Amino acid sequence: MPIIPSVFQPIRANDYQQRPIKTYKHYKVLSSTFPSNDGYFRHNAIYRKHVPHIDGTTGQGVGERVFPINTDDNTNQHVVWNVINHKYYRNNNPAEAADFLDINSQIRSIWHSASIFTAPYGQVGEKIKPGSLTITASIGGTTINLIDDGLGNLTDAVIDTSTFASSSRNFFYMSFNDLYKKFNDYDELGELSKGISYKLNKVEKSAVINDSVTIVSGIEVTSSAVSATPSGLAAKFDGTSGHNIRIPHNDKFDRFGRHDDWTISLWHKQLDERDQTILSKWGVKEETFLDSIDGKRKVRTVNNNPTEGIQTALITAAQFENNAIRTPFHIVAGEQDGTSGEYHFIACDGKKATRVTSGNVHMTPGDWQHVCVRNSASKLEIFANGVTGSGGTIGTLPDFTSNAADVVLGNINDERQDGVDQMVAEIRMYDYAVNNTGIASLGNKHYLSASCYQTNVVGNVFYKNGQAVASSPLPKYNSGSGIFGNTWEVKYRGTHTIYENECLVRVPKDQFNVTMNPTSTYRPVTDGNVSDSNQTTLPPGELRKGLFVSGTLKPYITSIGLYNDKAEMLATAKLAQPIQKNPDIDMNFVVRWDY
Repeated sequence: MPIIPSVFQPIRANDYQQRPIKTYKHYKVLSSTFPSNDGYFRHNAIYRKHVPHIDGTTGQGVGERVFPINTDDNTNQHVVWNVINHKYYRNNNPAEAADFLDINSQIRSIWHSASIFTAPYGQVGEKIKPGSLTITASIGGTTINLIDDGLGNLTDAVIDTSTFASSSRNFFYMSFNDLYKKFNDYDELGELSKGISYKLNKVEKSAVINDSVTIVSGIEVTSSAVSATPSGLAAKFDGTSGHNIRIPHNDKFDRFGRHDDWTISLWHKQLDERDQTILSKWGVKEETFLDSIDGKRKVRTVNNNPTEGIQTALITAAQFENNAIRTPFHIVAGEQDGTSGEYHFIACDGKKATRVTSGNVHMTPGDWQHVCVRNSASKLEIFANGVTGSGGTIGTLPDFTSNAADVVLGNINDERQDGVDQMVAEIRMYDYAVNNTGIASLGNKHYLSASCYQTNVVGNVFYKNGQAVASSPLPKYNSGSGIFGNTWEVKYRGTHTIYENECLVRVPKDQFNVTMNPTSTYRPVTDGNVSDSNQTTLPPGELRKGLFVSGTLKPYITSIGLYNDKAEMLATAKLAQPIQKNPDIDMNFVVRWDY
């Protein structure tokens, strides 16, 4: 009987191990060589609510309509903005937007314009390594360096976050920067009569607009090298009576007492030289009453009007005392002479009022000013642009000033015109006394390092999709053709997983002792005596030649094959030199491979 050799030997489950190894490959993309980097894309995006009809080939508008396109691939910039907004920024909700890491750490906000960098999958791997992406760009005479913070935020190190007021102690915040989405196009900003959102204790709520306010370009940033340039958005109150924004009363507004530490911060632009009420809490409230006709409880709005004329903004302590007005805060822009002016803060318990002023501060009607009121250890101060003027005063609040009135921006109620012809932006309230450094940060409107928005996040990195989006209200990031319109460089590290495999192949001493060489077999003759000498001349067949059976020729192992359960080869290992198989000892081989 011929000897049947052992062909397969099962691999034990514990004899196979696989170890994934994360590797990071460096990539660099330059504007000078960008056209040759196949697969990379750069796009500019511009907001437009209603996506226009466009030509599928050119990206241009149909007929005589002209819309901006990206020249690299003829994509319409309005379409790109809507795509990016829909994919990443819609409602800032992880359930609706892609590639969220941590909603509490990743700050997502998209301005009406954005610059987008996209890397191809082959140049990213599984994803961009968090914290590895940097962008260096030159826009005009300004050099911008953006750094990925590892949380999905693109940050600008020039904006010093160490000086920021505490965001966790910021219990009220109203910004108008997102209101461009209420209009069809950024160039079509105008009157808004619907509600305006704000955050109270980090919860988004809605304020009531009485009649309407006008949404306009906001805080102007400037430097010695750059003239005043608008950033963000603001609310403008025109010369019509009643125009204001009402924030419903909340118990949180009862903490502006003498012994509470607190800070109020806002940006203000006065458009004429009259006294103007900016922020108040006493002119209007909602109260519940019993209707004598149907006997039901109802809610009505009640105005509190002083004896002064409807266009007169109350600015003295005596006016509050004479009208028995009880209010925790009332901020007024004092009359300006064209080159200087001052801001006033008044609080009253209904009998006794306290008034403090910023003193004369250099300011011109039509210029943006930062106003900050701080109560610290019962010391009340008001700052204009981070400082108090030479004639500034300090004071101590009355004992009890809280009330149930609504907080109002602009005219104190819908019957008066004491808060018109002015603009406001970025209103914040803190439940602690912000230090002088924090106040200076809140009032910083420098073109390069502006911290008036209290963030250094100017975009996002979406690691899994290999995209970076730069979008900020500050004009230095979106002037001209955007971040990627001039000279720029992008560096990042792509994540690639290498799997290291190791398989222990056991070769027992009593197996694999017969060679698998096809020349060791023969096809027997049909007649005559079969001897070793005759076997050497016979063609290969199914019987073993005698010398391979007797053991006089020991087999050599030259390669090892790994197969699946269907006898399909998965891998093969070639030995550097043949190894003799000894029938009286067990042998082990370790096969390693990576992919």
